[in-house]
Amino acid sequence: MFRFIIRRIIYSLITLFLIVTATFFLIAGAPGDPIASKVGQMPEKAQNVIKAKYGLDKPVVQRYAVYMRDLITTGDFGESIIYTGQSANDVIKKNAPISAKIGIIAIALQISIGVSLGLVSGLNREKLGDHIIRVSVVLAICIPSFVFAALLQYFIGFKWKLAPVFGWGELKHYILPVAAYAIGGIASYTKYMRSSTISVLSEDYIITAKAKGCKQGRVVRKHVLRNSMIPIVTMIGPAVAGIFAGSFILEKMFSIPGLGNYYVKAVSNSDYTMIIGLTIFFAILYTIALILVDILYGIVDPRIRISKS
Repeated sequence: MFRFIIRRIIYSLITLFLIVTATFFLIAGAPGDPIASKVGQMPEKAQNVIKAKYGLDKPVVQRYAVYMRDLITTGDFGESIIYTGQSANDVIKKNAPISAKIGIIAIALQISIGVSLGLVSGLNREKLGDHIIRVSVVLAICIPSFVFAALLQYFIGFKWKLAPVFGWGELKHYILPVAAYAIGGIASYTKYMRSSTISVLSEDYIITAKAKGCKQGRVVRKHVLRNSMIPIVTMIGPAVAGIFAGSFILEKMFSIPGLGNYYVKAVSNSDYTMIIGLTIFFAILYTIALILVDILYGIVDPRIRISKS
């Protein structure tokens, strides 16, 4: 397992290098002038000074070498072009915890509710409860999260006055964005948990356990639940990484000062340095999450082993 983890880390470092390189050159080759709104009607000499400050007067290969040097030696993601004196590192430290709070609560609800509904649906296949859950899952998956957000804002916020639509800082401000974030995930976890439960129930060891006289509750706890969780573990990794990168629209709709909202602003303002820095941050989280998922496989299912070869 130790060799496997080391090998996965090496692969992840190579992947991150390729992502950083591809992102840098794609952003550098994108149309538009990143400092156009900053220089305005400044004289040409002043514009040249600003370009020199951000290294935009140098060839793209030289800029890439300097950026990689700073990234590897100091972990510096670069200074924002639009917001003077503010770096991508500062934005991550300030705004990432806000996105994390919403995402962690939403994922906890997704897993707990989704796994429970999927297990109930799978154990009661083709019964009334199963049909109700399946129809609800299809509707929740087909409807985008921003539509749910708009509906929650209208009914819960404006019409019934049960929760604030905008604002941040108090517990009541979590209600609507967390609900809008969690609905789609609950449906996805329910769908995969149901399919996995049905598959596990047909395995020989489940039939053998029932034939030996094991009670239904024990069979579910000891065998069905644990083995049905393997697809869920696969989904948890990307979901954790998506805490910061998967709520752009919702943070914009609810005026939440999170990392996703700031990323949208960086794109709209052509803040190239900030876009590259935040993209690298998201990529790092994603690769770490995938490594943790591989490790969790062996914990959830003892049958999964890494051979010496």
